[in-house]
Amino acid sequence: MRILHTSDWHLGISFQGRMFLEDQQFFINEICNIVKKEQIDCVLIAGDVYDRSIAGNEAIDLFDSCMKRICLDLGTKVMVIAGNHDGARRLSTCSELLKKSGLFIAGALEKDAFVYEEGNVSIFLLPWISTDKARAVFPEKADEIKTIEDAYRVSADNCRAAFKEGNVNILCAHAFITNSETSVSDRAAVVGTATEVSASVFDGFDYVALGHIHKPQDVNEHVRYSGTPMPYSFGKEETQEKSVTVFDTETLEKTVILLPLYRRNHDRGLSEGSTRCIYKG
Repeated sequence: MRILHTSDWHLGISFQGRMFLEDQQFFINEICNIVKKEQIDCVLIAGDVYDRSIAGNEAIDLFDSCMKRICLDLGTKVMVIAGNHDGARRLSTCSELLKKSGLFIAGALEKDAFVYEEGNVSIFLLPWISTDKARAVFPEKADEIKTIEDAYRVSADNCRAAFKEGNVNILCAHAFITNSETSVSDRAAVVGTATEVSASVFDGFDYVALGHIHKPQDVNEHVRYSGTPMPYSFGKEETQEKSVTVFDTETLEKTVILLPLYRRNHDRGLSEGSTRCIYKG
């Protein structure tokens, strides 16, 4: 199974009154091209699909058209979790019906671990959570959940309890891992350390597809941030290479594929389809 990991699209974001709809349509086209070219079986979007909990019409239309292309035209499954910017309930509206079209959405934490199984692969979806939410979902563990790290550990334990022997276990989550390198646009993450969790809370998974931090980076061998598909700030992010990550469940190999950026390509007179692989590992 070949899985494409992306996150933090922030559809509908604006800066000084200017929106980035052309740029976002551009990276959506590129991701769709990669899905087709790389014969992707499943796309994981690790949170922050939208920039606001109540998304504007243009942002909703972008997401809607992208899901139609990937799920219906290409016949590829898409799995989405809500991030801290998303409206969890709005994002997951009609989620049971959407599964029939190949679109799986985990909006809010639930008692039963959200797991999709295909062959020897188990994909767990863990949306953005809070300590209060985790205590409410796991009341028998309420006394143990004192910090956000406790909340993530209990939630990840709930997923690990559903492991099947011999399966490749993948987790899609939205979290701020301690010592991750942030960018200026990581607005929620850079304020204090109260939302940080250690990477060890995700031990045991063969691949953890993370969202929340905007710079693509490996946390460790099994845990990776895909980063944003375009820069959303100045100071660090404009120099970053943006990418998606492809994880092969047969070889357990990661392949990072760079995404061209609309402004850079537009200024240089380049067209779409300029993606390139930078490493495998």
